[in-house]
Amino acid sequence: MATAFVTSTHSGKVTGAIETDRVIALIEDMEADLPPSRDLGRFSTTQFDETAINLMVAGSLRSQPCIEEYPSLADFREKCVSILANLWNAPSGFFGAATTGSSEAVLLGGLAMKRQWQLKPPACRNSPPNIIIGANAHICVNKFADYFDVEARIIHVSEKSGYAFDVEALGDHLDGNTIGVFLTLGDFRLPRVRSINVSGHKFGMAPLAVGWIVWRENSQIPQGLLLESSYLRGTLSNFSLSFSRSGAPVAAQYYYNFLRLGLAGYQDRTRSLLDRAGRFSVLLEHTGHFLCLSDAHRQQTSGACQTLCRGHDQPATPVLPIVVFKLTDRVRRQYPKLQLSDVSDAMLDLKVSIPNYTFRGWGANGEDYEAMRIVLRDEMTTELMEEVLAGITQAVERLMDQVSMG
Repeated sequence: MATAFVTSTHSGKVTGAIETDRVIALIEDMEADLPPSRDLGRFSTTQFDETAINLMVAGSLRSQPCIEEYPSLADFREKCVSILANLWNAPSGFFGAATTGSSEAVLLGGLAMKRQWQLKPPACRNSPPNIIIGANAHICVNKFADYFDVEARIIHVSEKSGYAFDVEALGDHLDGNTIGVFLTLGDFRLPRVRSINVSGHKFGMAPLAVGWIVWRENSQIPQGLLLESSYLRGTLSNFSLSFSRSGAPVAAQYYYNFLRLGLAGYQDRTRSLLDRAGRFSVLLEHTGHFLCLSDAHRQQTSGACQTLCRGHDQPATPVLPIVVFKLTDRVRRQYPKLQLSDVSDAMLDLKVSIPNYTFRGWGANGEDYEAMRIVLRDEMTTELMEEVLAGITQAVERLMDQVSMG
């Protein structure tokens, strides 16, 4: 198991200055890593045009909290929040912020809900606060619960529920100390939606790391969470978990997505990604080895949902441009020792990363099974996808032969 913690394998001693050519050697060490464009499990964007790169360089020299020194950044940020608020049909009194990714946005949204609960009379707080989430929720939601002393009530997700939050089970988990339910509901016309957050560096196509959160109205943020600081020029009122942050991703978000592409351009990019995900899913299933759990390749049905955000009012199947797949039941029965982790390892030998993971109890009969995930990003070419399809097919068939002989 990999860990992000730093251990004591290095002495920690720095002996002194080194020559430039030694630094170049360190850069070459990075270049020996897996090329980011071949990391197919990641959601974050890995490729930008020259103008976006120049903006990022300029933005990296500017700190977001210094609003008087760098008013352009504050302007970019306010415009991004306003564009998103409009997209999500926010009322006029909305409040929004840029964050260090959607994980911080989730934490801030949860903190605002918890503080609202803490402001209730003690008689109304007769047990610890709780949130309700699906078993498929991002780990950052569990972090919020663990780090801020909130009980996480988890609703099971399975093949029977369509791998989605089972809303029929919601009532059994609610009580007077439920501070919020974490769902994907991107429209403020739904009256119970308090806040909406999104990652800018994923399908928002901005560089790492930026996220956005918009609350329905200012009153959703208790004043005690808005902290003022005056040791920069002017006075900054801030609600965040960090302080000094680069302006690079905000500048690129404003240019790369909202100005350069516009709504129509962004829709075209997204449709293209969905189309490519659908085509790849079909080809993957045609190998006879895999079954796709994601829906990018499934045609729209009469049950397709009506999307609510502005600019896209046509009925559509709610999907992401991702391909999540498992071995077919036939392959699993015939080759019970075949593991997708071995397929993932074989692909990494080809300098392609496709993560595998286990769904615990998500099967139709409560069984566990492995799955793999490929995220279709704008920078992923047809040639790469053809290479991946050929590589993964050959890897499975080679492993089948090895299992049969072993």
